[in-house]
Amino acid sequence: MRINIAAIIMAAHALARTYPIPQSPEGEERFATLALVKNVTNCTHLRSQASAGLIEAALLNPRLLCSEFHVLTAVNKAVMKRADNQMKTKNIYSEVIYNLSSSTNISDSFKNFGISDDCTDVLVVLLISDPVRNAKVNGVLGIINGEVVSLENIAEMNDADAIKKVYKISKEECAISSLENSVATRIATRDVL
Repeated sequence: MRINIAAIIMAAHALARTYPIPQSPEGEERFATLALVKNVTNCTHLRSQASAGLIEAALLNPRLLCSEFHVLTAVNKAVMKRADNQMKTKNIYSEVIYNLSSSTNISDSFKNFGISDDCTDVLVVLLISDPVRNAKVNGVLGIINGEVVSLENIAEMNDADAIKKVYKISKEECAISSLENSVATRIATRDVL
């Protein structure tokens, strides 16, 4: 049986979602593409390649991610930091990972939100210029050994109690706000509090 790799990658690309980044400066990537991959078997290799700067994407562990909005809040903040020349990390993708954290400790950000060797699920974040024709999305998804699934599956992969613990969200706060809003508020206001 012959496997059509191109067809598999195109189907995977169809499950990814692309969002405009309104604050992105002219000449920079204007869109963020998110793709969720489950049953990943090569996280050790992916982490090694990402650490060496050979993968142009943020590879996230979805365990501590409550939604797409959660991730897009960090993407938006990273893009604004880059535009203002205020990034704390070496590239835009590490800045996305850093901005997911409510802490200012870069190592903790990577430990909590980056992939580890034993991850089996990965949320891929790519910043792109053209949402229609983009080899970057296909290239990154093509090196991940796993199954691209709908982003709605993130709810099955996350751990709400762990999210509350990492972001220090109390029961009282949960009673008056959604988890997603509490997390987004912490990301957006981390540098001003």
